[in-house]
Amino acid sequence: MKKKCRKIFNRLETQRKEIISQYRSLTAEQLRYNPGPGEWNFLQVLRHVVTAEKQSLILIQRSLNRKESIAKTGIGSAVRHLLLKLALTLPIKYKAPKIAEVSEEYPDLEEMIDEWEQIREIIEKYSEEMLGKEIYRHPRAGYLNMKQALEFMEIHISHHQKQMGQIKKSQAGFPSE
Repeated sequence: MKKKCRKIFNRLETQRKEIISQYRSLTAEQLRYNPGPGEWNFLQVLRHVVTAEKQSLILIQRSLNRKESIAKTGIGSAVRHLLLKLALTLPIKYKAPKIAEVSEEYPDLEEMIDEWEQIREIIEKYSEEMLGKEIYRHPRAGYLNMKQALEFMEIHISHHQKQMGQIKKSQAGFPSE
């Protein structure tokens, strides 16, 4: 993995480990706490994040299977990537794309942690020759390269870390330990 991607990947791993540590420090009641109608609990937030990365990995793998025909990214993907990053930093709620919707009320924490680790192991192995190629198709931003895909994953997780903080500060009364 090229230096630029390695740096982003290492930050992603730091985020992942912090989230896992945070989740393991919560009680079952806290993990299942729902702050309001139509809101996700902690487990559903993590299910969404893991599903989004899994689907991203599937899309990347599909692109890698067609190596010869992968175009290089240009100014268009840079602009779309910038807009995507901006959108995720704004305090706006977005509906999850169908590909990353959550249907389970209380997903299993340990299964998600194992799945997330496996996804990251595969992502880490990607070749630097694909760095500037359109290998990832975001549902709303279109084709991005590997560096942009990793940056999206990082900002996507940060977006949901804010959501996790909001769950803890819920007016309805987050359960105490």
